[in-house]
Amino acid sequence: MTEPFDAARDHLAEHYPTLDTLLIIQRGEIMLAYERTPGALDAPHNLKSATKSVLSALIGIALAAGDIPSLDDTIGKLMPGWFTPSTDPRLRSIRVRDLLMLRSGLDWTEFHGPSTVQMTASPDWVRFVLERPLIHDPGTRHTYSTGDTHLLAALLQQRTGMSALDFATYYLFQPLGITGANWATDPQGIHVGGSELVLTPRDMAKFGQLYLHHGQWDGEQVIPADWVRLSTQPHTLVIPPGARGCTTISYGYLWWLRPQGSYESFMAVGFGGQFIVVIPALDLVVVLTGDIRNPPEPFNDNDMLCQFNLVQDFIVPYA
Repeated sequence: MTEPFDAARDHLAEHYPTLDTLLIIQRGEIMLAYERTPGALDAPHNLKSATKSVLSALIGIALAAGDIPSLDDTIGKLMPGWFTPSTDPRLRSIRVRDLLMLRSGLDWTEFHGPSTVQMTASPDWVRFVLERPLIHDPGTRHTYSTGDTHLLAALLQQRTGMSALDFATYYLFQPLGITGANWATDPQGIHVGGSELVLTPRDMAKFGQLYLHHGQWDGEQVIPADWVRLSTQPHTLVIPPGARGCTTISYGYLWWLRPQGSYESFMAVGFGGQFIVVIPALDLVVVLTGDIRNPPEPFNDNDMLCQFNLVQDFIVPYA
């Protein structure tokens, strides 16, 4: 007998051979566990920019603990050592909230451009980001930027006195039973705020389940429920309905939001086809991972948010 999600597995295997795992969990039960090669579901995967959504969770935990007093505090107030007397005052006025929405106003070209490559080649990544020209007033324009999230990781480390990985391990991964996480750092030992976190697909599913359950895990409030709600609300309309042949795409606090058919979803998304998709109305979490070495279209930039519709077309109708 054909199982409800076999069509999703078969479509993935036929049309997206670089995607190596598909994990579907509904009402707490594993409905499908597909792996292109044996052991892939338990193998470490680089989340690429899906890391940003994990960083959002860490900022929410730090905010609740008082390490970050307010989302409206500025980096000039929280991190005065980053600046010199000649620093553009507008740069000091960038708020934590602006970084979470990718609205620093700093000049940045993430895809098909030099910014991230130049940052990772520089001897001081934070300094590189802060020396970018400020081309918009902070808080006014969304520009996809791993530079913004690297500032958040640096702020988290300096405000908590713990590296992002140590902070995540103690406050997030240990409660979820996640072990073996890895996370690359810059030359100063700051973990890459917007990328390079390594987890297994099963661990990614745990993170999705945590958000599906409003930040609770085994009766423990790991992430404040208010933060889960706030961070997965649309704060920026990125692609209006119908533009570029796409559904509506919005951005929360380091989470993507888009409809999946008639249901709302929020998603952690990374280069090469790394996805954690949460659809609360269906009590559903979907995890996909892909090969990052040579990803084909549409998985080499954020066009995948529009063009990849496996969840909408092959999972939601059977959920």
